Amino acid sequence: MGFLEIVGGLVLFSILSVFSFILLPTLFGCFGFILFLIVFFALLVYFSASILWFIGFVFISYLFLAIRKYFRYQKLPDYDAYLSQNVNAYVNGKVYCNSCGSEHIIHTGLFGPQSKLRYYMCMSCRKHLYRFKVI
Repeated sequence: MGFLEIVGGLVLFSILSVFSFILLPTLFGCFGFILFLIVFFALLVYFSASILWFIGFVFISYLFLAIRKYFRYQKLPDYDAYLSQNVNAYVNGKVYCNSCGSEHIIHTGLFGPQSKLRYYMCMSCRKHLYRFKVI
């Protein structure tokens, strides 16, 4: 019985977290977040679920996604390796995307805007191009 409660809680909270983090901010903004909190606590009371399971699930999910993101970052080439692998990516002092040829590339932080681990990404095809570290 306890096992089914844990699995059911994890499934419920995963559906709610996907719904809240993807749909609600884009559709409803702040009102959507307040609506999510009301529905979330109502479901907690209805299913008699413990909030500790939810906190544990969120922590483990965040840790898993952060590790996956870091390993994807480590697979990216650095600036010099990117240019040596893609000879046509550097023309007239500008770096271009190697897959779509766009010159619209931006750099973003791996774990947020203040992150020292950064990577360049093409704005047209959303491909990660190369990485660098701010010193």
